Amino acid sequence: MHEGSPNYVLELNESISHAPNPIEVSKQFSHDMDLAFPKKMLIPECDELAGFEFTRGLIGLASRYTLGIACGLSGDPFAAFDLHHSVWRELKDGVRLGSGDFPLFENLTVRTAKFLVQEGLTAANLRFTKKPTDYLGGMQRYLDVVQTIDPNHYGAHLLRGIFYFLQSRDIDSSKKEIKKAKNERDAAWLWSSAFLEAYEGKLEDAHKIYQRAFRANVTDDTPLQVETFIVDVLNAEPEKIQLWYCLGMINYLYKRDLISAKRDFEMFLELATSSGKFSRSIDFAKKYLAEIDDKLRKEQNK
Repeated sequence: MHEGSPNYVLELNESISHAPNPIEVSKQFSHDMDLAFPKKMLIPECDELAGFEFTRGLIGLASRYTLGIACGLSGDPFAAFDLHHSVWRELKDGVRLGSGDFPLFENLTVRTAKFLVQEGLTAANLRFTKKPTDYLGGMQRYLDVVQTIDPNHYGAHLLRGIFYFLQSRDIDSSKKEIKKAKNERDAAWLWSSAFLEAYEGKLEDAHKIYQRAFRANVTDDTPLQVETFIVDVLNAEPEKIQLWYCLGMINYLYKRDLISAKRDFEMFLELATSSGKFSRSIDFAKKYLAEIDDKLRKEQNK
């Protein structure tokens, strides 16, 4: 009985398997499961058909939500995204299993959206780095959902800038996205901005931006990712000889990799000298090469 009316009482006990994780992560997962699954459901006998239908829908929604988390913890952001996207769409579109007042759904919507942003960015980045068939279509799908949920996300702007460049060499759209990512905490946007200037042939502007980027903070993987990206573009467009200068700057002024920097600057000089372009950058490359040769000699004489 509940408030004088006879009811069915359903006790919901859930469990799910996933890859081993740290204790704090497991505790958060347990909390998320508690959020999705009420411990008990009261179904009035007078409306048992609707009550059981509601409960069936709730359990299905909660199961997809928790299974999505488990997929994410097990290293499958693609499956996690698909599951959470289906949950989020139901909640977002107002398909609330016959009850718009059930308090569970508001918290579940917020939490699902947070997972979708994380999983969408991870999936989009993996599509970009692994480049499977139609990887650009995959990137766009994930980034579009992230933009709908969090239109100001820093990482999403960076990835969308890359997407526009790869999709159609749309430099203007790429620059707009990179500009939106401007911040003081992480300088990856500066690395992207410098590349775009160099790609357009504005090598002196790129030089100045790289110098700013090298003095600012970035994650440890940013330089390698940028270097790999530039090499990929050079392989596709070998006429973009100015990108050899960019590689030289990264290897010399940031990574302190003298051997690689020497190779990059020498390649730039060989190609640029005969082109009649980039005269100021040619002067800088000669200056850097002289410094590199001097440092290499000193290392050999130690």
